[in-house]
Amino acid sequence: MGLRLDVLAVGNINVDMSFFMEGMPEPDDETFARDFAVFQGGSAANFAVGVARLGLRTGILGCVGADPLGREALRLLRKENVLTDSVRVSKRRRTGTVCVLVEEGGVRRMIAYRGANEELRLLVRREIPQAKFVQLCNVSREVLGAVLMRKGEDKVILDPGGGSKDFRIEDLRGVDLLFVNELECRNLTNADYERGSEILSEHVGTVVVKLGSRGAFMREGEESAYQEAFPVKVVDTTGAGDAFNAGFVAALCSGRSGNDCLLWGNGVAALKIRSKGARTGLPTLKDLATFLRERKS
Repeated sequence: MGLRLDVLAVGNINVDMSFFMEGMPEPDDETFARDFAVFQGGSAANFAVGVARLGLRTGILGCVGADPLGREALRLLRKENVLTDSVRVSKRRRTGTVCVLVEEGGVRRMIAYRGANEELRLLVRREIPQAKFVQLCNVSREVLGAVLMRKGEDKVILDPGGGSKDFRIEDLRGVDLLFVNELECRNLTNADYERGSEILSEHVGTVVVKLGSRGAFMREGEESAYQEAFPVKVVDTTGAGDAFNAGFVAALCSGRSGNDCLLWGNGVAALKIRSKGARTGLPTLKDLATFLRERKS
């Protein structure tokens, strides 16, 4: 990949098929969607686009199928200045696809077909491109272990996502920064987020707990910080966590304080959730600076 990356995203590359509806159907019944759209998705891909728009030199390590969806996913990642040299094109599995059901207020339910994403575990056994930060997004214990085994000077960041229930706390040793939401924190520690972050901080460098509409909390050793979320009209929360991660890591990469990292994370997430789709509302650095300045004044 030539020059060393600022960030390497490792994880899923998906296509999201989103249905916007007033409510869920009962068993054996149907309901009508108010709107339907196809968006690019996958936690790693969303995060990669987020940090690339914020000006970081970004690459992605993941898998797509040798199908039209996979070709389009790669084309759009490249259009966003995300380097895709480390993406495997599978001839055995189709590109990962997610059915996203979005209710009024932005609450969503998802049905995921992993497809080519299953081959990520094979890909991480090979050489991983160098980056200042390697962010693992919704990956398995096996993938995390393979990356940690090869860890050099890179800082390893993990957002376990829905797979958090499959991790043990001891699996996290060697992780420099851990992103979790409240449920994931409880899955890992069987405790509320304040106590849970204390437990997790004994195993990882920094713990960030995303609290949705209440903001975000960070613990680093005995130090902690909190930032409230920005009140905005919520249209779609798909990708909000990935957006937060992008803002936080972009601030971290530029050497900003922990409070600023939380602020950037909340700002990017707030801008994203005002639009449909996981990436549509992701801001540029200029967009984010304008948003934060307007909210401060």
